[in-house]
Amino acid sequence: MSHITLGALILAGGQNRRMGGSPKALLPNGSGALILDGLRAAFADFDEKLLSTNTPELAAGTGFAPVPDARPGMGPLAGLAAALSACQSDGLVVAACDMPCFDRAAAEFLASFADQGWPAWALRDRSGRLHPLCGVYTKQCLPAIQAALAAGEHRVGWLFQSVGGQAISLEGTSLPDAVVCNVNTPEELKELLQS
Repeated sequence: MSHITLGALILAGGQNRRMGGSPKALLPNGSGALILDGLRAAFADFDEKLLSTNTPELAAGTGFAPVPDARPGMGPLAGLAAALSACQSDGLVVAACDMPCFDRAAAEFLASFADQGWPAWALRDRSGRLHPLCGVYTKQCLPAIQAALAAGEHRVGWLFQSVGGQAISLEGTSLPDAVVCNVNTPEELKELLQS
């Protein structure tokens, strides 16, 4: 199998309604840093770093290039489409901006499957739940993403299934399930950080 190059993508294009409009990427992650700072550290070793956002100021000083959604309002799938179209890498390791526990070990674990030849792969927690916003998507997925968006489909889980994505279980690894946990409300963030 040939080696593919992987860049990093933080999805931060949401409207943050359940967080009262506060950008999730700018919330504290429990160690005094912002969630965005934790994700920047997780992706420190990647040469190409993209931030999917319709607020370019969010990328200022991060080392991540801002990429606006190709189709605003279509969710993370639109952000993924724009980033895959813009990137120089063969694929992107993806994490959503509301994942305060995603770390360098999780990013490296995802990248370690780059030689498998899969179009996409994502982490599955120990309860069996797939987390498609914590995975890798290659440019092989672009035609399916563009067709899905044109048809009004915006679920990343649907895309993952349609391209034959591979689920990578956290079972048997030292990674905690928390690396795939996302937070949507201030209460969820507080609960996750207290656990």
